[in-house]
Amino acid sequence: MSNSAETELKHLKMAIRYLVGLLEEGSLVPRYDEATRQEIGMVLQHLLHKVEGLPEGVPENLVLTTAVRAIVEAASDHDDAAQQEQTDSLERQMCEAEAWASIHGHQLEPWEQVVGSAMEYQTSCETCGGFVYVSFNSSYNLLLETCERIKQE
Repeated sequence: MSNSAETELKHLKMAIRYLVGLLEEGSLVPRYDEATRQEIGMVLQHLLHKVEGLPEGVPENLVLTTAVRAIVEAASDHDDAAQQEQTDSLERQMCEAEAWASIHGHQLEPWEQVVGSAMEYQTSCETCGGFVYVSFNSSYNLLLETCERIKQE
């Protein structure tokens, strides 16, 4: 005895939604890193959404194309989220450097983007010439503990 197509679809949707939840939670597949689990979950969610919108009688090749589009869209969403995380981290690094500099008496010049990089910036102290470099995942603070004008002889 076989299930109707409607029942099979209902079960498949339930199973995929459950799998997405397990991927997001992470305990079922701990060897997959969080980013991989999230991306697989997004692909499955996109796929469900796209398949639900297909009309009856769509040729098989268009159904498969829908699957490819789901993967491409999920990858794009993942890349956008990763880019936003890096931007947020970069801004946090810059704010922390500015706060530290201010507390120690430094007056920083405007940030300049490092040539050839979209996510690296540098600045220096107007008074002592000390230097700060930041990227989304690191910073290098070469400012003196207390700002003092460097004597040039």
